[in-house]
Amino acid sequence: MSKEKNLTAVGGDDGHYAIKIAVMRPGSPISTFAMPARAWPGKLTSAGLTESASAEGLDKIYMTADNQYVTITADDLLGKFADTRSNDYPTSAVNRALVHYALRQAGVSGPTSLVSGLPVDRFYLGEVPNKELINAKRENLLKPISCLADIDVPVIEMHQVLSEAVAAFFDQRYDEDGKVNEEFHELSSSAPVAVVDGGGKTLDIAVVREGGTGLYKDLSGTADVGALTLYDRLNQELRKRFSLGQDIAIKYLEQAVKTGQYRLYGKPQDVQELVDGMLEEFSDQIRFEVNKRLKDASQFGRTIFVGGVAELLGKFRARVFPGLPEEAIMIPSNPGFANARGMAKAAYLAAQRTRA
Repeated sequence: MSKEKNLTAVGGDDGHYAIKIAVMRPGSPISTFAMPARAWPGKLTSAGLTESASAEGLDKIYMTADNQYVTITADDLLGKFADTRSNDYPTSAVNRALVHYALRQAGVSGPTSLVSGLPVDRFYLGEVPNKELINAKRENLLKPISCLADIDVPVIEMHQVLSEAVAAFFDQRYDEDGKVNEEFHELSSSAPVAVVDGGGKTLDIAVVREGGTGLYKDLSGTADVGALTLYDRLNQELRKRFSLGQDIAIKYLEQAVKTGQYRLYGKPQDVQELVDGMLEEFSDQIRFEVNKRLKDASQFGRTIFVGGVAELLGKFRARVFPGLPEEAIMIPSNPGFANARGMAKAAYLAAQRTRA
């Protein structure tokens, strides 16, 4: 690879629930894009209303190997999709197609420096990085891929893998120009920083050593609970309440949580009380997992709460972290993109080192 080549610095938080992209261009604010992590391993074509590649859905079909295809169904309310809550998802063709489609939708083109992530307990084997899985994930996104609509796809020339949650630490450590955030640097140099990252499938907790030199691994880990846990339970309760014979589309569940209303046969039903009760129960489950690792969190310079779960439970902060003063907890703006932003900053710094 030519050292003179300019690489677009991108963070790809390619989770089980959503693909979140952050693009870092010096002199401009970091741009972000998110979409559901929904795709089908196979070729699905649309019955289009117009005569175009887009109408036929060809722009959403990717060839990942000879005669092997993945169809992106992220925008389809009732479209087929594979359950991504599997251990092989990070190294799968489905993951590769989702990431490339999300990059294109985020406006990324040409040579790219990408950083993605793995949950804490999958990034590490005991005290050391899980090199076999990290390398497999890195190589997966470097493999060839093409779009059936004959659209150019971004070219990932550099790909690094970070531990999720640690990426959110990077987001605080560096600003949008890749320069050190001196205030946070001073704080994190003198005391450990805890990161609580609630994603779709997992809750990652990472306690970063003072100075940012590594993790306190015995205090860090992953719990199998995330936003999808909440939506699965809400699906069950709504089906029970309205005597429904099939699962509810996740977009309807998301709307119910945001608005307190569930549209049944097109008519809004008030489910605010049910949603509030389920959010309280979910907050208690997150609190239980956090308390197992962090206890009263008094030894940390700051506890950073990020991810989609932080967005869902923003107003329940006191319930998740009882007894912690408000200044001890940091919820950054757009906490759902904290990992992606941190990954983009890491990608930018890696590209700068390559050009040096």
